[in-house]
Amino acid sequence: MPKNNIKYLPFWETIGRSFKYVLKNRILLKAIIPVVGFLAVIQIVCGMPSMCAFSASYCNQGFSFIGTITLIIAAAGIIINYCRSIICKAEIDYLSKNFWRRMGWYLLASISLAIIISIPTFATIVLISLLNLGDLPTSILSIMSLIGISIVFAPLFLVFPAVAVEDYTIINWSKLYNMVKGNFNAVFWGQFVIMMPYWIVFRMFAEIYKLIAIDNYIINLLFVIIILIIGMLDACFKGAYFAHIYQFFKFYNKK
Repeated sequence: MPKNNIKYLPFWETIGRSFKYVLKNRILLKAIIPVVGFLAVIQIVCGMPSMCAFSASYCNQGFSFIGTITLIIAAAGIIINYCRSIICKAEIDYLSKNFWRRMGWYLLASISLAIIISIPTFATIVLISLLNLGDLPTSILSIMSLIGISIVFAPLFLVFPAVAVEDYTIINWSKLYNMVKGNFNAVFWGQFVIMMPYWIVFRMFAEIYKLIAIDNYIINLLFVIIILIIGMLDACFKGAYFAHIYQFFKFYNKK
């Protein structure tokens, strides 16, 4: 993309298209049903570790690690399928060797990005603490540092849809930063907005669970299924968002 011809991401249009795509494509939305069913079985076997989000007594279950890993893999799988459906018009695929290869690269990219963002964030917080700058609480400074550094590394979010469609040609720091030039804030805050429905609905059900205040197996299982559904739906929205920003920047990068 030429330096003097920056194309700015249509922020609200992109977010709106992402939500509409998920909600209007019922076939893809139905694809999360078997995933949720599978995850629910895993949760039952592992002692419903997802209940930790509602009750602290479930946070130390012996198989909580397995439950967490399966949730991460399932969400990544949905994101990969949504990216491929929008960009490549591909069919839903959870079983092929190619899918698991993409999954491996996707998880590696996720871990790498988490490390890339965490190290400077931690260093910044430590530096601020040592210099004793300002009167803001550490928690607020931590959030501000995390947001600021995440915005700086926002171009790296394009790695996720690129891995999903196996476009390894753009996975280059200088190329990614050139493609997303002038849009760092839009890319970061777009992902923030796309996740807001999950946070709002999750908090609503967390408050409902507190009001019920009954530790019943059936009720707990119902809340676990609810959190699995909204979690996988959140992955659908993320996948659609990643696909749309990839298409936008890829299109103008070719011009």
